[in-house]
Amino acid sequence: MAACAVMSFTACVGDLDQFPMSDTTIDSGSIYSNPDYRMGQLAKIYGGFTLVGQSGAGSADIAVADAGASEYLRALWSLQSITTDEVKCIWGDGWVAEINRNTWTSTKNDAIYAAYSRGLMMISFANEYLRNTDDSNPEIAIERAEVRFLRAYAYWTLLDCFGNVPFTTPESPVGAYKPEQIKAKDLYYHIKSELEEITSENSALKEPHTQVYPRVDKGAAYGLLARLTINHKAYLGEEIMDEYDVTMAAAEKVIEAYDLATNFEALFMGDNGENPDALKEMVYTACYDAAKTQSYGGPSYLVLASKNDNSYGIQGGWAGLVIPHEFVAKVIGDQAAEDAQLGSELDYSVVDTRGRFHLRYSTNKEMSITDFPQGWHQCKFNNNRFLNPGVDYSLTESFASIDFPLIRAAEMNLLYAEASCRTGKNANKAVQYFNEVRNRAKQTPATALTLDDVFNEITKELAWEGHRRTTLIRYDLYTSATYLWPYKGGVKSGQGLEDYVKLFPLPIDDLQVNENLVQNPGY
Repeated sequence: MAACAVMSFTACVGDLDQFPMSDTTIDSGSIYSNPDYRMGQLAKIYGGFTLVGQSGAGSADIAVADAGASEYLRALWSLQSITTDEVKCIWGDGWVAEINRNTWTSTKNDAIYAAYSRGLMMISFANEYLRNTDDSNPEIAIERAEVRFLRAYAYWTLLDCFGNVPFTTPESPVGAYKPEQIKAKDLYYHIKSELEEITSENSALKEPHTQVYPRVDKGAAYGLLARLTINHKAYLGEEIMDEYDVTMAAAEKVIEAYDLATNFEALFMGDNGENPDALKEMVYTACYDAAKTQSYGGPSYLVLASKNDNSYGIQGGWAGLVIPHEFVAKVIGDQAAEDAQLGSELDYSVVDTRGRFHLRYSTNKEMSITDFPQGWHQCKFNNNRFLNPGVDYSLTESFASIDFPLIRAAEMNLLYAEASCRTGKNANKAVQYFNEVRNRAKQTPATALTLDDVFNEITKELAWEGHRRTTLIRYDLYTSATYLWPYKGGVKSGQGLEDYVKLFPLPIDDLQVNENLVQNPGY
């Protein structure tokens, strides 16, 4: 299967209870007995992160004001990044202002609603697939294992953002059914059990880095297991040292099967799904194609909202996303940030290969949440092709073909190092894995590690990849009154937050129709 062929499908529909649909009306039994239809349903689950509606980029199949903002990946990215010190958005939409300032309430917020609703949609489609298939056919058994991973990933996003959520399985009734709410602790152990089962010796899931891209294999499941367990304290309310052992074991499975790309920039360009160098590192991606997966979410949003001109391989620009000076300084260093010149078109990868920041639009290094030229801007995501640099794709393309890395190998290097620091185990190996990431960035290798070292490296390596909120919570910094950023808590200079905002509220729409659900504390 070609890189994005699996993503060519009819977009999902809003009614979670109906059978998956094709171009004609057929019964569910025929869908799952026909290989072409069945693969279409598999593709729909894979595409849960990327598509928004059935009538093109401007339509949404959930009730939000902006179709592009309803995309699963864009909604999650907004909750993970715009709520933190990584980036702010200057647009005046009410939901954007709440996310910028950490001032959301139980009143409907489009990003929160989209992240919640699309997560449940993805789970519903996965359950439907599992309900109508079995493992008797070896190829279908592989597909089912992949679907179980995709469902686990969707459940992880809900656990991470909402904690206690509605819980369904293939055995749950369909139709007018009101799911029971699962506690965060129980959901954590459910996801962990699923991932351990599909990575077991008897699992049909293919071995790490052996499945055709972009389908998932045990590498993705090990990667999610490492991410789940490194964050266990936030989900369980207590720290358990044995969970970090699971993190290290799972992360090492990925590290052993994948290599880091030689060129950091190649990981985030329009041909990263075809570039052999980038594919060495990609473990699980949301696959995009400028012609086949058109929406104003995902990498299209990240590129378009970061500029106001025709550049970086996409026509136009929305002038929305700005970066605090303090965050840029964390990546490229205080001196480089201080010496940077306003109006400069240069990025700062010469200081650190990950320093994809510039001041080409800027009149002030200090950001504002109402003025695009005030603040730094990002060029990490670039729709031009690494392997064909002579073509200007901004002349021809309105959407991005950049595959968004949901899990990549460098994250596993850093999670191993972090778990080692938290347990005091395997220090030499942790330094080795840590330095592999440092060396690519052309940074001085470490000889020993502290948690601060790892946190700083995560800040640089994974910037704008949708990890920041989770990372800050894990390091007890998200609500802290001593770790501040501009507009944290709605104050320009920043202020501490109440701990309850570590979880978002369940959408009021769901609470009103399902009496089995209880709102998260504080809302």
